[in-house]
Amino acid sequence: MSLSLSEILTSNKSIAESEITELITNNELIEKGLYETLIEKEKIEEQEILLLLAQKLNIPFDIIDNNTIDLKITQIIPETMARKDHIIPLFQLGEALTIASSNPCSTELIEELEFISKCTISIIFSPKNTILELINYAYSYQDQKLEADGSSVSNLFEMGLELVDDKGLGGDDETTDLAQEAPIAKLVDTILTQSIAEKASDIHIEPEETIVKIRFRVDGLLKEIMAPPGKLASPIISRLKILAELDITETRKPQDGRLTFILKNKEVDFRVSTVRTISGEKMVLRILEKSDAFVTMEKIGLNEINFNLLQGLIQSTSGIVLVCGPTGSGKTSTLYSCLSQINTPEKNIITIEDPVEFNLDGINQIPVNPKIGVDFVSGLSAVVRQDPDVIMIGEIRDIETAGIAIQAALTGHLVFSTLHTRSAAGSVTRLINMGVQPFLINSAFIGVIGQRLVRGICPNCKKEASYDDYESIKEKALIEKLKNEYDSPKLHRGAGCKYCNESGYKGRLGIFEILTLSEESRELIIQKASSEKIRDAGRRNGMKLMLEDGIDKLIQGLTTIEELVRVVDV
Repeated sequence: MSLSLSEILTSNKSIAESEITELITNNELIEKGLYETLIEKEKIEEQEILLLLAQKLNIPFDIIDNNTIDLKITQIIPETMARKDHIIPLFQLGEALTIASSNPCSTELIEELEFISKCTISIIFSPKNTILELINYAYSYQDQKLEADGSSVSNLFEMGLELVDDKGLGGDDETTDLAQEAPIAKLVDTILTQSIAEKASDIHIEPEETIVKIRFRVDGLLKEIMAPPGKLASPIISRLKILAELDITETRKPQDGRLTFILKNKEVDFRVSTVRTISGEKMVLRILEKSDAFVTMEKIGLNEINFNLLQGLIQSTSGIVLVCGPTGSGKTSTLYSCLSQINTPEKNIITIEDPVEFNLDGINQIPVNPKIGVDFVSGLSAVVRQDPDVIMIGEIRDIETAGIAIQAALTGHLVFSTLHTRSAAGSVTRLINMGVQPFLINSAFIGVIGQRLVRGICPNCKKEASYDDYESIKEKALIEKLKNEYDSPKLHRGAGCKYCNESGYKGRLGIFEILTLSEESRELIIQKASSEKIRDAGRRNGMKLMLEDGIDKLIQGLTTIEELVRVVDV
């Protein structure tokens, strides 16, 4: 390294030389180095330093998740050393060991790592909180594997099968007893723990003729995790019903409930839903991890035009801002990002949600609880009497909720909510079909955000793709559209590597469209025009469609054609 850290930062104008001099003069670098001190005193953002160092030192930077880790090699480095130096082994290729670090590694540390691992060390920079999460995950996973006999999944299956064979499944009482047995309880705990570790959004438990298929939805796609024998289906589902306080004797009617799972002193909520199929009772659990680790508004994937549009909307003093899209498209996360942006001590922000997905400091969050009569309508009626400046409603599901939201907006409140529609323009026709009067939409609504989530290309195995690689009709149609609009556009895809678990994708990003109501749009709404006409009016007013935003990200090499045709109509 030819330049010192202080020289790199001052030459890039990230921090004034006088500030560094002041820290040195005041002896504030004695216990900690310059890097740790600057971050601790919030002189500069950690990510900004790491990105700058990554650029100067030609070292990769990434926000890593646990899918990147090869758990078999984490024990190469002792946990105490990993925590002290904020490092974690990721994967090994031949004699090269890749390590994530949140701190520029000294020559001595790299030499020590090479001595311990007997490998050549390569570094990836990642933020400190990310590294600590990975350390907690990796070493706790190893602890689980090293527990007493019966802790492994295979042993749990075998012990569960023995219980089933011993007791049979003759009646409800026997099934209840079986669900309480230690191996079944531990197997269920293992499934829940693994889903959290893999950052899944849903768990699907699906009984078939001879097996019970367990799948996790990760980054929007389902993947099969395990397939225990079919005779374990009833005990597994009964155990989860007990935890969610559902009626385990009722297997024919759909049921809904919630359970809370505590992992390393952190509460994770699961929303539970059951339904009867021809093969037995199917269960889906939606994972709702209550933390503050949501993405800020600057990082949700908005281009400059849409970012400025959304900034204008959330700075309004009154009106309704809707976010629309299908389930799992990141609507609630976008709303949280907006609320976080405008959250100041001068504003009273109240939310009513089903359920509360993230805990936001300084914001009053009310969970819906139908068992005690708190639904969106009754909760919202109470909220408007709490002197709010900003109200967030988890979802507009019916005319009653829509009516109260509109009245709140018309009486001087800024209201945020979500709606399940395919496009921004489609939300208007959906509300009219619910029974909302067009003139009320014109009076109350100031903007509608349509969004989807696409998977991002893994930066480690990203490569250029050939037009000949694509064969489906939709993919070819999109390629023709690209050729007509761009001069020989380059396409990319991930080849698959250990870094991305051989998927070729890493993380997700949003694609957006933002509809603001022009005079032409308002006239069409009064006429109850189709969503296509409202969309076309929005485009004439400067709106960029989700497909067009997705194409921009495609050209930038952030996602693939396969992802775009998967989530957007081409």
